[in-house]
Amino acid sequence: MYQELINKLSPKPKFNLEWYKDADLYSDGDVEDQMIKMIAENPPEDYVQAIHDNYSWPAYYHLTQVRKNVLNWYPFKPDSNVLEIGCGLGAITGVLCDKCNSVTAVELSKRRATAALLRCRERENLEIIVGNLNDIQFEKKFDYITLIGVLEYQGRYTNTDNPYRDFLVKIKSLLKPEGTLLIAIENQYGLKYWCGAGEDHTGVPFDGMNQYILTNQGIRTFSKVALKNLVAESGFKHSYFYYPMPDYKLPTAIYSEQCLPDKENMQDVEYYYSHGRNTLVADEKKIYKDVIENQAFEFMANSFLVECSDKEELGEVTFARLCTDRQRQYQLGTRFKKNGDVEKFPLYQKEGMEHIKQTVANEQDLKAHGLEILGSRMEDGVLKVDYTEAPTLEELFVNACRMGDREQVYACMDVLCDDLVMSSEEVEPEKNLMFALGIGDRENPEKYGRIQKRGYIDMIFKNAFYIDGKLHWFDQEWMLENVPARYVLFRTLGTVYFSFPDINDIVPMDELIDAYDLRQCWEDFISLEKLYKGSILDSKHINEGSVIQGVDMNACVANIKKIMQI
Repeated sequence: MYQELINKLSPKPKFNLEWYKDADLYSDGDVEDQMIKMIAENPPEDYVQAIHDNYSWPAYYHLTQVRKNVLNWYPFKPDSNVLEIGCGLGAITGVLCDKCNSVTAVELSKRRATAALLRCRERENLEIIVGNLNDIQFEKKFDYITLIGVLEYQGRYTNTDNPYRDFLVKIKSLLKPEGTLLIAIENQYGLKYWCGAGEDHTGVPFDGMNQYILTNQGIRTFSKVALKNLVAESGFKHSYFYYPMPDYKLPTAIYSEQCLPDKENMQDVEYYYSHGRNTLVADEKKIYKDVIENQAFEFMANSFLVECSDKEELGEVTFARLCTDRQRQYQLGTRFKKNGDVEKFPLYQKEGMEHIKQTVANEQDLKAHGLEILGSRMEDGVLKVDYTEAPTLEELFVNACRMGDREQVYACMDVLCDDLVMSSEEVEPEKNLMFALGIGDRENPEKYGRIQKRGYIDMIFKNAFYIDGKLHWFDQEWMLENVPARYVLFRTLGTVYFSFPDINDIVPMDELIDAYDLRQCWEDFISLEKLYKGSILDSKHINEGSVIQGVDMNACVANIKKIMQI
């Protein structure tokens, strides 16, 4: 069946069976046939609808676009060659093909390799080799080697007294002298395991923390120190740790040794449980604040992505955030670099460049209207902004709220309102965009206040730095024509009070809603926000992810009672 599909689709990558021993030693079973069918029947790397129509955890895990986030931000050299060990069904392979000059992918299973082949059927810079890495003889050395979810299985597939070290020694021999190995693996002591989640490979709660005595399947993960020591024992002189959150499989944020999270910037990380939530005894999201305050994040992060090399210059990127819940043309990544640059880039180069260019145009228009901007610039297909240590308006507002300094709270609101007035010409109330969209009160157009000819709806607290008494704007992605200025205030308050709910106990949001005359139009703005978000977000993708997210605290309490035999 597979060969017929391959012949029909005429894939462009090379498919090398020289080292295949007619046995698929690793497989998820017949579900992989369904994955191959879905891959073959849909455009490469566009499976949202297919997942929606055939939903299961394997379908979501193998085909979701979020899988690519583990490496789509990484600064590979464009002229490099990369060896991907354990490519699976090709979830990461396409990213490597996009970023590197040539890719060699190795996979134990012919069935899985076939899926990767079909998934990357338009890639001309790819060779897929089916076989065990330990058997394959390579004719060249590589700039990069990736081990994404592979190292933990070497107790099964490397037959030596120290399989994990010896496997890494073998890999190092395949790297060029200045080459880099990238290892992604779960943390043996990840916080989700402390909360009762099943171990990712065995499904057994607390299995890794009990040193796998319950399963002993030749699979194991490591703590940070153990992994760092293993890398060093394998001959690598240097290593650098990244912390993908919630883990390396489905990451939306990438922290690092040089940029660890604080207790408040973890608010939008979504946690998921692939083995279900029936064994949980705690909600990890509610624990991270204390983990971070007690400086235990690096020990308890759910997984690691490690750069390993003989060169010292590691950690070029210190932090990255990936936005994959939007439609393809709006999916962006942001990365902070050690040299001080902040870069915003499209996750889909072909579809996303226009949106990046529009962001530049928006900021230039604000500058033309007399506002200060950070000065973004386009270089090599990315939007670059210089890093600043200045506080954001959001930081000033939140701190003022927590101190109960209402004078400063209102000063933050007022300076935002002043810049909103400067940012655009005013148009007649009857031109309100809401009326064209079939929402709002046409009989009382004046209640919406000033209508902006060009409404920059990202002029919210977190997108402005306060420098020398002035706001300096950045990250102005979105503009709506003929939109109420009060709608921007609505978005500002909604965003900051969602991210920092504790401030509502000191300076209630309702107080500001009344003070800035938002009450009478609040519900209408909720309707406008739903329409706006509906036009940019990928609702199918969001719904697919929500199935495996969230924690039922009543179930956690019930599990605790079972343990205590209450």
